[in-house]
Amino acid sequence: MKKIIVLIMASILSISTFAEKLYVGTNAEFAPYEYLENGKLTGFDVELMEIIGKKAGYEIVWKDISFDGLIPALQTGKIDAVIAGMSQTIERKKAVDFSNPYLYFKSEHLVLTNIKSTFKNKEELKNKIVGVQLGTLQEELALKLGAQVRPYSSFLGALMALENSSIDSVIISDKAGYEYLKSMKTLKILDTVIDNYPGASIALKKGSPEKVEKINEILEGLKNTDEYNDLVKKYFPEKNN
Repeated sequence: MKKIIVLIMASILSISTFAEKLYVGTNAEFAPYEYLENGKLTGFDVELMEIIGKKAGYEIVWKDISFDGLIPALQTGKIDAVIAGMSQTIERKKAVDFSNPYLYFKSEHLVLTNIKSTFKNKEELKNKIVGVQLGTLQEELALKLGAQVRPYSSFLGALMALENSSIDSVIISDKAGYEYLKSMKTLKILDTVIDNYPGASIALKKGSPEKVEKINEILEGLKNTDEYNDLVKKYFPEKNN
């Protein structure tokens, strides 16, 4: 019996040792999607990617990279995939391949201003300076409002500029925004922007049809399962209706 157990354990170790490594880039500044907790990378995207990796037979190796450096890292082969709440855009689709979206609920974005601000709604931000993280969906949302977009390498940089009244507003996802508001008491919510069809997807190097197909099959299989819904409950309890 002991010999059988030893053989099984050796087999498991062998499979683990020789599992294909998938180097995945993210930007750990976007709670609850990806962030550091006690120095450890965690979040909805992180746990979801680990589930996908396990089902696809990949060992996930994480790389924490600035958001605007993720696609260049993918294009140059430093990483194999990106999961970072990244939405599909026309320009990005020219540069990389995308999986199907992995969020199955609408998303809300906060329009923040300094507490000294006299703005009454988001429409008043036309021709005003709105800070966003470079290359994010919020950049497009700000442009739709007719604002002058000022990109930053991180949302924290944009929010600090707003605290100093260097810009007029910042647009950020609701969950991340609420987290920052806990400590940044000089900021307030002016308004919200709703995205009924969030397109957050996994990006892969251009010309990776097999990986895209494999990931899409796994995502489709996860829909409406306890495994997926438990993740939503954990990180987006208000979305799990």
